[in-house]
Amino acid sequence: MELENLSDLRVLLVARKGSSTQVLRTVFNVAGITKVTSVAEPRRAIELLCIEHFHAVYVEGAMEHDGVPFAQAARRLPSLLNPMIAIFAVFPQARKRDVETARDLGVHDVICRPVSPKTVMTKLRAALVAPRSFIAAPSFFGPDRRATRPGAPPLKDRRQRTTRKVSVAMV
Repeated sequence: MELENLSDLRVLLVARKGSSTQVLRTVFNVAGITKVTSVAEPRRAIELLCIEHFHAVYVEGAMEHDGVPFAQAARRLPSLLNPMIAIFAVFPQARKRDVETARDLGVHDVICRPVSPKTVMTKLRAALVAPRSFIAAPSFFGPDRRATRPGAPPLKDRRQRTTRKVSVAMV
């Protein structure tokens, strides 16, 4: 997807009313994204995702929908228009376990407050221009965690490799 005209992007902001929500709206307006829909309740956000098309969702980190974390509910609901939508979790302070939990629930990326316009737009641009491939497994549905950003150095595979002796019989 090309991002020449940011005014065509539709963003859903799922957060309680407050100064942090206003800061994100201001960042979007400065970037030229004017179609921002804000909702305070995760239930309403899920309803909107089922009937309207959005390009990205920014959700307050700990939001839940019927006891299920928002990102997981948004990824697994069958009536969702786009289950592969870019979902960003916004945390006031993202600890390592918050980032890992968000990643395991299918969030594209985590943004920490205070937000900078550069960070928000870089992450949004990366998610829309070069979308990650998605993994669909029984216990996980979301973007590939091993994906790299365009222009970023390749990531080293952190999985442990064990060497085993294998005997091969030629038939």
